[in-house]
Amino acid sequence: MIEIICPVCGEALVEKDKSFTCTNGHCFDKAKEGYVNLLTSSHKPGSAIGDNKDMARNRREFLSKGYFDALVRGISEFIKEKAIPRPTIADICCGEGYYGHRIKSEFDCDMFGFDLSKEMVRLAAKRKNGITYFVGNLSNIPIKDKSVDIALHLFAPFHEKQFRRIIKDDGYILSVVAGENHLFELKELLYDTPYKNDEEPPSAESLTLIEKRKFTAKAHLETKDDIMALFKMTPYYYHTKDSDKAKIENLSEMDITTEFVMFVYGR
Repeated sequence: MIEIICPVCGEALVEKDKSFTCTNGHCFDKAKEGYVNLLTSSHKPGSAIGDNKDMARNRREFLSKGYFDALVRGISEFIKEKAIPRPTIADICCGEGYYGHRIKSEFDCDMFGFDLSKEMVRLAAKRKNGITYFVGNLSNIPIKDKSVDIALHLFAPFHEKQFRRIIKDDGYILSVVAGENHLFELKELLYDTPYKNDEEPPSAESLTLIEKRKFTAKAHLETKDDIMALFKMTPYYYHTKDSDKAKIENLSEMDITTEFVMFVYGR
């Protein structure tokens, strides 16, 4: 079982009623949705950092349509192959919880998820799916050393030291980046010379890269809302001129390539 620890002193946090407390008396109250905020006072309030409400809702609405399910199937296949009895799984930078929710619904596992964005965690916790959610910092993950069988790390900054610390000696980190052709059709509309993603694995000197897997699929975006929701999930949206944004905004449907590369790391 994954054990969350106090971000102040490092002692184990025990859940009781509506709070988490440690032996040193540090107490963290649960929000009405069921998550707990484990950011310390040295950080800004969780609602002021990370993705905002609109970004969180756009992401939830888009992912719920199943457009990125090639990735879900790929992760599920890996977990099935390893056949770990009731694995402990950490959903690192979990966002609004879509991927963790899908995995939890398929496997008998003990799962925790966290993100820096309080709004993302709030939405994730509203699913009420048996996953323990908390707001936490990637640079100081409040999870006990060597307590994780599988850590999901999808499209987020890579923190080698923390990841190595929390996985078991025989544990795995599944680090996912965009494949070279991911959303290439979107780039073709926006740029005169669209570029492909480099598919470079995160640098990790103290971890061993065990294998690389790629998952590719085609998806048909059926509505203008779906197209815009996807566009707003990408960094392109925030670095594109209004005149170029119009190329996307005027579309009513679109075919896209989804491509994900999963790097599997171990100790």
